[in-house]
Amino acid sequence: MKTKIYLFGLLILLFTNCSSPKYLPTSSKIDVNQYGSYIKLIHKAGFRFNIVGELIAIDSSKIVVLTENTKKCTILSVSDVKHFRVMYAKPKHYAWSVFGFLGYPYIHGGFAGITIPIHLIVTISVTAAGEKAFTYSDKKITYEKLKMFARFPQGIPPSIDLASIL
Repeated sequence: MKTKIYLFGLLILLFTNCSSPKYLPTSSKIDVNQYGSYIKLIHKAGFRFNIVGELIAIDSSKIVVLTENTKKCTILSVSDVKHFRVMYAKPKHYAWSVFGFLGYPYIHGGFAGITIPIHLIVTISVTAAGEKAFTYSDKKITYEKLKMFARFPQGIPPSIDLASIL
């Protein structure tokens, strides 16, 4: 019974981690999206202070994020950020191809023992690359370039109150 509960929990965990935020555009609509990108900020003080949500604005000293859990804007100093990861479009999901292409090696007959591992390696690597296709981290992009992924890339206009941003 415990095994079934653990398996069910693992399946739920896998399926919830595969979803992306609803406000992210598909790859074909990146240029017309009115929202900011999804961002995960790793705080220097530890994981309890990490922030996840929509990137609203960024300047040389602070980052404004509309957090996922509270739906309120949070301001974080750039100097307090250890790492960040930004996702600007919904990832491509090729996981179905792993199972779909497992049938192809069987048409090779006696060589199936060799071709099955090759097909698994190729399809799993393509799937992993598709999941990370629309993401950047602090290793690949600077804070200055991160601005282009914000809802307000030139800063929050003076007429807009942070509390009114949804």
